[in-house]
Amino acid sequence: MMRTTLDEWEILQAVVQLGGFAPAAKQLNRSQSTISYAIARLQERIGIKLFETKGRRAHLTELGRVLLADVEAHLAGFHQVEQRAHSLASGGESEVRLSVDSIYPNGRLFAALAEFAHRFPYVQAKLRQSTFLSADSEFSVHSAHLCITGLVSREFFIKPILNIRMIAVASRNHPLLAVKRKLNRSDLMQHTLVTIEGTASGALKHQPRVPAQRVLMVTSIEAAIDAIRSGLCFGWLPKYRIESDLNDGDLVPLGIPAGGTREVRLHLVCKDVSSLSREVNVLADLVGFNRDLEEV
Repeated sequence: MMRTTLDEWEILQAVVQLGGFAPAAKQLNRSQSTISYAIARLQERIGIKLFETKGRRAHLTELGRVLLADVEAHLAGFHQVEQRAHSLASGGESEVRLSVDSIYPNGRLFAALAEFAHRFPYVQAKLRQSTFLSADSEFSVHSAHLCITGLVSREFFIKPILNIRMIAVASRNHPLLAVKRKLNRSDLMQHTLVTIEGTASGALKHQPRVPAQRVLMVTSIEAAIDAIRSGLCFGWLPKYRIESDLNDGDLVPLGIPAGGTREVRLHLVCKDVSSLSREVNVLADLVGFNRDLEEV
């Protein structure tokens, strides 16, 4: 059985944070005598002196600082529970599920999730990342609220949010870079191409390729980048992911007259934009819903 109350610990926290009994009383809209009584009762119940007088001011004791540090995390958690209960009572979400194609820039993604966590600390954000996501599968199988994907369906609400530039590259010592002219299809066919594979709605999905091409199939952008860096193959990679390699000369764009640059357009997809909760609407806005189509 608890001998102390959350209210008493909150009063202690207010006294310390605001620098005295009088400002705490004003902040909490209580009399100063009520604040003093609550602190005295808390000290009596725990058997520890929380304040000591130095000059004209009362200061938290060393043991008081230790106890307050322990209890502050619990107070914050309790406030989050209250906020979550209030949100749920008004139709809010306890969890928001976001499915994102792994080609979407991680910097943008995690900045958006950090801002979301700041605004809604009581809402759990659940992220699922994969290649070639199917909105239909994400909604039906994974119960996603929102999906960012390049595979679109007219069945859902679709908002184009990002164009990603893909460029054909090879490592600096790859044989294709020794060819002193524009590359043609025959040149490319003599070397291994890396492609990023994924499954969507049970069907294999992959990057475009020539049917007879020698292919190394991987399941992530990171694996494709490492494979090309090794000199094993060439392929199309998101330019924003390999800027440092391009600047250092470790990866080099291939001289392909047509098709050396491709574009992947990502869309923000939801089932019904008119029925989104406040929390889901905010997350949609953070990942690009209300911005013009951007390019990276």
